[in-house]
Amino acid sequence: MAKATDPPPSERVATLMEEPHGDLSDAAEQLAALIAAASAELLDVICAIDRKQSWRDDGATSTTGWVVAMLRVSHATAKEWVRVARALDQLPHLREAYSAGMLSWDQVRHATVFVAPDEDEEAARDLPSFTAAQLEERAKFHRRRGPADGRESARRRFFSWRKDRDTGGYRYRGFLPAEQGAIVNAALEERARLMGKDPITGVWDPAEQRQADALTDLARTDVLTHPGPDPTVVVVHVESDVADGTADGNGSIDGIPIPAESVRRLLCDCDVEFNVEGPDGTCIGIGRAGRQPPRWMRRRATHRDGTCRFPGCGRRIRHLHHIQHWTNGGSTDSWNLCGLCWEHHHLVHEGGWTIEGNADTELTFTSPYGRQLRSKARPLDPKVRRRAQHASGADLGADRDDLRPTGSDPPR
Repeated sequence: MAKATDPPPSERVATLMEEPHGDLSDAAEQLAALIAAASAELLDVICAIDRKQSWRDDGATSTTGWVVAMLRVSHATAKEWVRVARALDQLPHLREAYSAGMLSWDQVRHATVFVAPDEDEEAARDLPSFTAAQLEERAKFHRRRGPADGRESARRRFFSWRKDRDTGGYRYRGFLPAEQGAIVNAALEERARLMGKDPITGVWDPAEQRQADALTDLARTDVLTHPGPDPTVVVVHVESDVADGTADGNGSIDGIPIPAESVRRLLCDCDVEFNVEGPDGTCIGIGRAGRQPPRWMRRRATHRDGTCRFPGCGRRIRHLHHIQHWTNGGSTDSWNLCGLCWEHHHLVHEGGWTIEGNADTELTFTSPYGRQLRSKARPLDPKVRRRAQHASGADLGADRDDLRPTGSDPPR
């Protein structure tokens, strides 16, 4: 049904809209068959030109090039037309079924991949009952892949990245052979699933975003589990007044600007080389490495918290957040270290949330809009308790029998 916001139909379409649906359906079916018949004739002409090589007369260098120039289609379309034209020349029954409108273009082009000349008559009889998607699937698995294909696939593997300063990050591209890609895909999909729903909105982030988070999470887990003799170091360049929080500004990683809050998040729980620079860009000192908790303290805090401390989260701990940041004098002690998942660590830095309290006892999370979430349920307000007691005429802390109305007998 047309929407109120749709533009009005043209005169031709408006006239057709007056026809019964059955007539329109028949017309569509017959016109599609007419397109198939015309296409079959066109492919015959292309095949004849290909066999005669008369495309040379028009200065083309191949049949495909001639089709591109004369019929004004893309190279990919022209290449497929030439391939199908050559195939149908050896499959007369399939060609006749196509010309009669019993097969669509999408059906016949996939069928020509796997139908052999001695299967032509049977295919012309049976394949019209298959959908284009089913024929595509058969065509996909028709060509046998041998050891040479596997070697070529392995040779083509690559993974690369480049800076994207406009958007403030990196762009990645690559290719993996099927067996390696399947392993990576399975790992990312499982980790993306474990990311769970957004605790604020209660809905799932798009799969692409969760998979990006999963890739980062996978890499970070590997670095923390197997740091090796020379752990990965993130080098952050930041001006001195931005580092101590007295001025607004950006830091940078590998020449890419990052917000000051992102710098503070990185300094929370990473190995960081902190290059403090003056206003003119001159390095005025190399600060201490990031306050990464020792392994024994990480184990203790992880055991204490179990999962992300953000109320209602329950995801695995990925970072130990300094409640009072160490650049502001906060110590790397258990009471000041709060276990957070990757997303909620971002939330309390770039997202504007704050945390107050003692990680060994109780924490309060406050949103940028002032809404507070506590790690423990609040006790009943004494004023509310007194009002409830007055309304019921009983002490809420009394036994069940004391809460029965006066004069009532206990149940038997």
